[in-house]
Amino acid sequence: MEEGSKPGGQHGSSARRSRAAVAALQRSVPSWTGKGKKLYALTEVPRVTSSQQRPPRRLRIGGDLPYFDSRHELRDYVQAFEGLGYDHLGFGEHVLPARAPNWPSDVSPCEPWHEAFTQAAFVAALTSRIEIAASVLLPLRSAGIAAKQAAEIDIFSEGRLRLSVSVGWNREEVRALGADPETRGRLIEEQVEVMRLLWTEPFVTYRGKLIEIVDVAVNPRPERPVPVWMGGGDFEGGGVPGPVVLDRMARIADGYKMFGPLMRDVDAGLDVIRRLRALVAEHGRDPGDFGIEARIPLQLLPEDAWIERLETWRQAGATHITLSNRRGAGGAKAEIARLTRFRELTDGLW
Repeated sequence: MEEGSKPGGQHGSSARRSRAAVAALQRSVPSWTGKGKKLYALTEVPRVTSSQQRPPRRLRIGGDLPYFDSRHELRDYVQAFEGLGYDHLGFGEHVLPARAPNWPSDVSPCEPWHEAFTQAAFVAALTSRIEIAASVLLPLRSAGIAAKQAAEIDIFSEGRLRLSVSVGWNREEVRALGADPETRGRLIEEQVEVMRLLWTEPFVTYRGKLIEIVDVAVNPRPERPVPVWMGGGDFEGGGVPGPVVLDRMARIADGYKMFGPLMRDVDAGLDVIRRLRALVAEHGRDPGDFGIEARIPLQLLPEDAWIERLETWRQAGATHITLSNRRGAGGAKAEIARLTRFRELTDGLW
């Protein structure tokens, strides 16, 4: 158990809320019996004053924030999730989801999609420890706005934000928000470069092919450049990123966030990781410094396959694993029960 702030401090109230949320949900979800007593993953909430206090882990395990309609259910889930001791909580976005024939089968434009930075602020306010893993469709906003929003979230969360950026597959959504779908790949590269400059330099002048800014600043700046990972993949290709996207990730990203469909095709996912690590090395970077986030679909796999899948991704070089549960089937109580069970079965493995 990690040491942290005193119960009466700033984060004590957050920790107490987390413990209360865990207890409330545990009273209403199934428990698993072992050696004559009920087992839950954790009955105490790890309390720390900053994410920098966490000891380094080779493998970090987190989950998705499901699509719950109720903000109260979202709140209870977030607090209980942190109380179970997981490392990161992730979520994606659509800002203006346009109806299109190529929506993937497991989601729709009618889902309660939240804007990523707003949702990150919501999670930050409810937690004190977990990493906030926000997936952002970057071309839907300017580089300056994204840099400012990310800096603010990172400052107020005490360095807990990790961005995963992608260009977006829904071309009508991209167009509706003022970006050109044809240039969004080139745009995202300039956006990432500009954001990193704004996070590290007092004033920035940048003249690219698609972005031009003169003598501007983000103040206050985050204490460190916010990590910028990349996601993306082709639906028709089963979630496998194309050659251009893979090369872009290997050149400029801090890590790779696996696209949802790949969690169902382990062989394809392993091949993507292998190719990506090789490309990182080809670009003169150390693959050991490059993050890899794989996914385990808890709802789709039997319990006896969970550990095997975890070890498969670990051996492939994954640094992070997300337990995919975006559908939120059964509500917060059912999801917390499933996450509690995973903690039991994998105790000591991470």
